[in-house]
Amino acid sequence: MATPMQTSTNATTEEFLPGIKDVTEFTQKTLRAVLQATKSSNELPAAGDDFDYYSSFQGFRDILDIEGKQILHIVQNVMQHQNVRGKLSHGSSDVLDLEDKFDVLTDANDQILERVGSWLDEASGIKKKDNTLVIASATPKQQASTSWNKKKSTSAAKSPASYHLLSAKNILRPQLRFKDKVDNGNQPFVPRIKEKPNALKSLEDSLRLPDDVTADMTESPSFLYPHPYQYELDHWTPRPDTLTSAVPIEPRPVDDTPLTMVTKVPQLVALCDKLKSCQAVAVDLEHHSYRTFQGITCLMQISTRDEDFIIDTIELRSDLHLLNSVFTDPNIVKVFHGADSDVEWLQRDLSLYVVNMFDTGQAARVLNLARFSLAHILKQYCGVEADKQYQLADWRIRPLPKELTAYAREDTHYLLYIYDKLKNELIERGNEQKNLLMSVFNRSKEICAKIYKKYIFKEDDFLDLYHKSKKVFNSQQLDALKNLYMWRDQTGRREDESLGYVLPNHMLLQIVEILPRERQGVLACCNPIPPLARQYLPEVHGIISDAREKPLEKVTKRKVNRPSYQQHPKYDGESLLLCPHDLSHQLSRKPGDVSVLLPDPRNLTSHYPLSLQFSDLHPSVTLKTDPDLTVYSSLKMKTEKESQAMKIAAKIHELFVSPFEKYLPIIKESPVKTKANLNSNSSGGIQLIDVKWKLVKNTVKRKLPEEKATSSPAPGPPAKRQKKEENEEKAEEESTPRKTLSQILKAKYSKLQKVEKIGVTKDLTEADEKKKKNKKTKSVADLEDSFQPYDYSKADSSMFQGGASAGKSNVYNPNRYYGSKGKGNKAQKPKLSTSKSNKSHSFKDKKPRQKK
Repeated sequence: MATPMQTSTNATTEEFLPGIKDVTEFTQKTLRAVLQATKSSNELPAAGDDFDYYSSFQGFRDILDIEGKQILHIVQNVMQHQNVRGKLSHGSSDVLDLEDKFDVLTDANDQILERVGSWLDEASGIKKKDNTLVIASATPKQQASTSWNKKKSTSAAKSPASYHLLSAKNILRPQLRFKDKVDNGNQPFVPRIKEKPNALKSLEDSLRLPDDVTADMTESPSFLYPHPYQYELDHWTPRPDTLTSAVPIEPRPVDDTPLTMVTKVPQLVALCDKLKSCQAVAVDLEHHSYRTFQGITCLMQISTRDEDFIIDTIELRSDLHLLNSVFTDPNIVKVFHGADSDVEWLQRDLSLYVVNMFDTGQAARVLNLARFSLAHILKQYCGVEADKQYQLADWRIRPLPKELTAYAREDTHYLLYIYDKLKNELIERGNEQKNLLMSVFNRSKEICAKIYKKYIFKEDDFLDLYHKSKKVFNSQQLDALKNLYMWRDQTGRREDESLGYVLPNHMLLQIVEILPRERQGVLACCNPIPPLARQYLPEVHGIISDAREKPLEKVTKRKVNRPSYQQHPKYDGESLLLCPHDLSHQLSRKPGDVSVLLPDPRNLTSHYPLSLQFSDLHPSVTLKTDPDLTVYSSLKMKTEKESQAMKIAAKIHELFVSPFEKYLPIIKESPVKTKANLNSNSSGGIQLIDVKWKLVKNTVKRKLPEEKATSSPAPGPPAKRQKKEENEEKAEEESTPRKTLSQILKAKYSKLQKVEKIGVTKDLTEADEKKKKNKKTKSVADLEDSFQPYDYSKADSSMFQGGASAGKSNVYNPNRYYGSKGKGNKAQKPKLSTSKSNKSHSFKDKKPRQKK
């Protein structure tokens, strides 16, 4: 039986908070309280006349003051509980103080909501917890004024497992231990090589500048010093044994392969002696670029068939030039993957150069693999899943953790086996001259000949950032952007920090867009605040203040340099973007250039004028009468014998003109021909429109047949007369036999021939006008002799009477459907609410007036 003490302890352990059972109840109460607080705040007088009126009372002001202090105190406690920096002490109520409080409150909300979102993602399984690494750092913790990632001093009993891999917050900057200081000057890179092993040309001759190069030219941003091994690269050819197939040698398991960490000079000398006896070695580098202006090569991995080596390039930075005896040996193949950046890093930091390289990335491109990454090649040829989660790790960490050591050696451990597989595949797919394999070696040689180029600052570099941001700044903001961009570059070079560490681009644009008046406003634009921006805050604020004091000026748009016709891309038949009907790239040609798409006018016999758009290219061009390929005309069926109907249809079809040729301009020199005699033209040019298709005025009167002109209208009303004529036409059609298709076509063809002979555009002569007048007078005289008065006694008078027969009359009756109710009425007269006197009786029960 449970004691009262046990029951009380169980009750307390089940409660989520005092008086609250679970999270659901807590959220419901919290939401109810927030809604009530929002409702109460909305009932307060709004800003404006109401608030000013209530503020005139002392009691109202005292209540607001007391409540405001309590709310600020609660918010301050919440911020302290969540470790959010900022003070909301109740001070003066001016505008600037209120804006500062809003900024602090906004930052606090952002940080708290970000934490809540991260916790919810981690609870739902969307975000996995980062794996921690145990890092035993040999360097003591030091106070660095430029480190904005440092934590406050904690207890010494804190476990080292709290350090994460990517943080590396307690690392001493390796640049401070370099014997040769880093040159971050705004001048071109100068090679630092002192010895040249495996040389075919002396070092002095290789680095000698041409006689026409002056001292001022060497300071130009585009100037490049000669490559020390350019002569050796130009005269290098692969050995014959490297161009033959070989049995791939499978690598040993990683755990069974010995690993050597090279951190001292004697170890480096012993390594060079081992590598000189190898025919191929695999090389890879690890780089860091965030906490340095130009970048640092932190690690080098070298693998042979039997052993792996990891070289500390930070510790041996000034002694690694000894590896030039191996890297420049033309008999040893150096296998890299994606060596475009590796070659430049070796020149900049270690004074190393490469001769005889095989780049597996270029081999993957030549073989047209699905992807060119090392992870894909490892999966395809070795069946190994590469772990790339430490690709962006901070490789300055010393001593190197086990996870980073395993990741680094895996990049080169399988590379020689991949080299064998790729080489055999290139030989198999290539021809007898080993064209594919030679292509990979030539591409790799071009990579070896690359020269490192330093980033040179120019005064108008800020415009690239301005245009990429898609923002619109005035003259003051542009001046601040220019000066801040220059200050960031100078600070990064002086402190040897990257531009993103000094002041990221989005923070730079935010400061320039707002142009804050106070120093605190500059810091408010940055979240988190970069340490160098805080350290040099007076300089940054001075640049902004100077920009605000300058008068506003009109901003001129940057002139875009468009390519001329010499720089415009030429016609490339293999280009995917080629459109054979796009003539825009030919409009800027010189008059003497020969067009690719349009024929040469000197080779044409007959010409046809083009539109004015292409008149500067060629004055005329020949068009074919029958195109080779068309979608507008039907296919011509070849038959041995055509029927009579087909011949007639062909003749009728020849009389028509294509609508594309109908309204073309008429050239007086060429004779007018139809399409029928177009095929006999030897020149092959298209003839113009026939005169019979010429548009004529609508004032020309057509000649009516005599039978219809002399015939008198039949007696009776028009409606009955029309009905009678229709019945007669139907009877004639039924009595006469139907004509066949050939007869109809013959009749139409004869009519067209008559029209062609007469001509629609023929002018009427005086004789024709006299004949018409005589015919007209003769017909009127005959009508007067044969005139008989109409007997109205025989006319049908039922149409003028009402009754049932009235509905059958052909004469229109407006009141037909609005009569009295009856059987034959389809619609009733609508009942209106107006008086009877307002109704219209103009057509009902009203006799027609008789003419006097």
